[in-house]
Amino acid sequence: MHREWSPFVVSAPGKLILFGEHAVVYGKAAIAGSLDMRAYALVTPRADNKARMVLPDIDVDVLFDSHTLPLLQSTSLSHPSEVEALVPDSINIPEGPGRTAVLTFVYLYGCIFAERDRNTGFTICVRSLLPVGAGLGSSAAFNVALSATLLQLTGQLREEGAGAGDRKLINQWAFHGEQVAHGTPSGIDNSVATYGGFLKYVRGEPSVNLESSHALRVLITNTNVPKSTKALVAGVRALRDQHPSVVDGVLDSIHSISISAAALFQSVGEDEAYLERRMQDIIRINHGLLSTLGVSHRSLERVREITAARDLASKLTGAGGGGCALTLIPGGMAGDDVEVVVREMESEGFCCYQTVVGGGGVAIARSVDGRATVEQWLAEAIARHGGSPANGGDDAYGAAVAGFVTLPAAAISELKPQ
Repeated sequence: MHREWSPFVVSAPGKLILFGEHAVVYGKAAIAGSLDMRAYALVTPRADNKARMVLPDIDVDVLFDSHTLPLLQSTSLSHPSEVEALVPDSINIPEGPGRTAVLTFVYLYGCIFAERDRNTGFTICVRSLLPVGAGLGSSAAFNVALSATLLQLTGQLREEGAGAGDRKLINQWAFHGEQVAHGTPSGIDNSVATYGGFLKYVRGEPSVNLESSHALRVLITNTNVPKSTKALVAGVRALRDQHPSVVDGVLDSIHSISISAAALFQSVGEDEAYLERRMQDIIRINHGLLSTLGVSHRSLERVREITAARDLASKLTGAGGGGCALTLIPGGMAGDDVEVVVREMESEGFCCYQTVVGGGGVAIARSVDGRATVEQWLAEAIARHGGSPANGGDDAYGAAVAGFVTLPAAAISELKPQ
């Protein structure tokens, strides 16, 4: 049955691994936090009962006939990554990063949308303010936003994503989406994107929300050096095979750092300056331990040199070998002083993002700032930033979607949950 509904926005944060990289592979604890950088999905109704997915960041625009998409159950395949075998010939699967996105959509839509739901046509257009391939959870943010969208459209969310039951369901399906993309994901990325805040994760155990009131101000530096997570993990494994007792000692020390960090995040009544000093200490120690495992890189060491000269603490985040580093920005550091650091980083060819770690998780919004509806906000934003988009054709909201695609990042950020 076709039902009337209005446009809405689903957003989900990226993630930052703070402590525990590589040790987590061996059953040790890791600590991750949600970024104040998000993926935003504009969801609009269609009258033709088709499903359209627009991902302008990776040049994807696919229109699906809902009745040609396979009907699936989570048990239909031995593993979600096998979904490609069930994709009908009528669906063109692109090469590149769009390939994974299309396969993920086919799998999640096939599982979540029952036959009775397939008269609900919609367009989902995702604008991500997270750099792709930088280890900041852009894939998980997409999968959480997509899962929440599909569950919302089929009436399976009781509290529009805000309740514990809703979030558990969103996280479950987002993890399956990550399986399509990555095969054997840890689950930490989608958990952070769903729940937000700070999480403690141990492989094989449920994530623990640290329910911290302490947000971290950080500078993320993307060295733009490509890395292979698989090769880096294999390198640590080879080193452990050669020196098991030594490497196990390093991994145990990293685990202790994660446990100490968890205690700091959960502390109540401590002086913020004291907490900052403790956090700086364990950031420096954690990076040193990771360096002994051979997963640093000269670009990451350059980040540490630049920030250490200003008494700032930095470490690699993620697999290492290039990729990104995080730097803790003290609460009292002036914005102009941070900009000096950013300019020096950029002179090295790096990209920097000032952000906050520890914010909210997935959110579904039908209004912006509690005032304008999403539709009203979108019309105003398009008018402010460039005028009138092209006609949307047969889709009543096609022009609005085209306008959303062209909005600058600053305008998209206005959709951030308050």
